[in-house]
Amino acid sequence: MTRPAPPPANEDAAATPASRRRPWFRREPIDLGEVLVETIAVLLGVLIALAIDRRHEQATEQRNVASAVESIRAEIGRNRDAALAHRDHLEAMAGRMEEMHPADARPAPCMGQPGWAGVQLPMLMDTAYEVAVATGALANMPYELASNVGAAYGAQRYIQGMYDTAGKMLLAERPVDVRMCTNVAREMAAGSDGLAGRYQALLDALPPSR
Repeated sequence: MTRPAPPPANEDAAATPASRRRPWFRREPIDLGEVLVETIAVLLGVLIALAIDRRHEQATEQRNVASAVESIRAEIGRNRDAALAHRDHLEAMAGRMEEMHPADARPAPCMGQPGWAGVQLPMLMDTAYEVAVATGALANMPYELASNVGAAYGAQRYIQGMYDTAGKMLLAERPVDVRMCTNVAREMAAGSDGLAGRYQALLDALPPSR
């Protein structure tokens, strides 16, 4: 007969009751009210920070817009004066050419006609407009104001194109009748006059200086 196996040396230690085992972490009860309060506090903090940041951005945008408006005001004022001076020059030149033209004069290039004083194209700038576009100041302006600014500078580009076309006609070396020269000169003068009017309309639409 086989003998039964002897019991373990320390039977109590080998058979430790489950109630004596301790978990490696303890589950504490969750206070939902406290969690809700903390969550609301975090959200309020985020919202306040965003509001402060947005107010700072708006203040910066307003300063940029105000600076852009002043730059555009100064630039448009100079362009208006240059356009008016160009108008006066061409109208005076056309009048002199007609007065000094002999009745029996032969056709000649405009540059060779008596009374010719040159085209003297005005220097029309658009630096302030380009800076306003690049910095986003134009996009932050009220829609109507931004439209007026864009329209004025758009008219400027159109008239500058007309200057190029008409200037080539006046500077051509082919012989022409003096009336062709004076008519083209007056067309250029009318373009400068209309552009000066568009400039003045923009100046009237700009908000007053602070």
